[in-house]
Order: sequence, then structure tokens, then C-alpha cells
Amino acid sequence: MAKEQELARVINVIYQVMKHGMGEQVDDDDVLDVIRQQVDELLDEAIKTVHIGNNLPEPVNIGAINFDKLAEMVKRTQKPTLSDAERLRNIIEKKLVSLIERNHTRQDLQEKFKEIVEQYNLGAYQAEEFFNQLKLFIDELNEEEQRGVREGLSEEELAIFDLLCQDVALSTKERDAVKLIAHELLVKLRDVLVIDWRKKQRAKAQVQRMIQDVLDQLPETYNDALWPVACDKVYQHIFDAYRGEGVSVYH
Repeated sequence: MAKEQELARVINVIYQVMKHGMGEQVDDDDVLDVIRQQVDELLDEAIKTVHIGNNLPEPVNIGAINFDKLAEMVKRTQKPTLSDAERLRNIIEKKLVSLIERNHTRQDLQEKFKEIVEQYNLGAYQAEEFFNQLKLFIDELNEEEQRGVREGLSEEELAIFDLLCQDVALSTKERDAVKLIAHELLVKLRDVLVIDWRKKQRAKAQVQRMIQDVLDQLPETYNDALWPVACDKVYQHIFDAYRGEGVSVYH
């Protein structure tokens, strides 16, 4: 009742302003009909975009969200609304930033997500279909998040492994050798990634030499054309991801 009285007061103020500005040309019933129609439309739109009891988490501490658990929450959401879809989109968008920051070879996932969102913005999907497309995308992200476990690698090792395997055809034996090299590289880098190493020319040169020394063990597939490219990609990754003294995008 209080809200209805407040709405009535607002309508009356609008009416008085219109009447004062336009004089006796204003018809009382016509004005009130127009105002009521517009208020009803606004209320209808507000109701459509409000969803109470959402199963999805608020986009807080996105980096800690496990996609497997998120997928379970999504499955419990029946008849998703626009607010459900937008919240899920926001969660995925922020989580992708974390995933790509830790492994730049995941850019293809970012492109696929952009395509889904662009199709929705162009009107290809309604809210429920958009939600379902995002739900399928979460399954892909969950697979990606578990890939390191399947490869027997930590997230840090996986990032280097992926860079080294990018655009290179390797046998199973060679892939296993690259995994060992990724592990060895991270162990040896701990001693040279001193605090603020990125600001010191000598420290940067030492890191670069360390990378080259370890990657010198790469299989023969890495010929004179591929080996320097691999070294450059790994160095750039280390530069971007590790600040030194144990501080990185992983910790």
C-alpha cells in the first residue's frame, strides 16, 4: 500500500508539471492514461529483469570458482531468465581472464566466447538459448581446467608445455620429453627469478640464458627455425607471469 501511495504521488507531481507548462490544453484523463501506461511498461520491464533465488554465485572471487561445481549449479537452474544468462556471462568473462592470464594458448576459448556473445547481441539467441549456449561452453572450460591433471602437469608446467608444443608436430615420446623439460625449467628458474628481476638487465639476461640452456634439450624436431621461436615464447611467458621471489599469476 505504501508503494502504491508513493507511485500515486509521483504521478500527481508529473501531471501538475505538465499542466502548469501546457495550460488548459491538457486533458486530465488523457494525461493520466499515458502516465499509467508508461509506468506499467516500466514495471513490466523491471519484473522481467529481476530474478530471485538464483542458483548462480555472485561474481566474487572468480579465480576460485571451479567450473565443475559451476556446471552443477547451472544444471539446477530451470527456465533461465535474462538475469540468469547475464550473470553466467559475467562469471565466464571474468574467469576467462584468469585462465588466459595463466596460459596464453587459451586465446581460442576467448574467441569462441566472444562469438557466442556477439551472436546473442545480434539477436540470434533468446535469453534461454543464450544461457544454454553458455552452459555448453562451461563444459569446454571444465575440460580445459582438468587438462593439466590428465597430462600429469601442474598449471604452471602446462602453460610452458603448451607453448612448446604450439605449431609443432610431436610424437608421444617427444611430448613426454617436453613435459620433463617444462618441469626442469621451472625448478631451475626459482633460483634466478629474484625480486624485481624484470627491471634489471643482468637478471633478465640470466633468465634468458637459463631458458636457452634448458630448452637446448628439446627433441631434434625443434630445428634451427623452431628452437629460437620456442625460446622467445617461453621467455615472454616467464616475463609476463612471474614477478620474482615466488610472486606470479599462479600464487
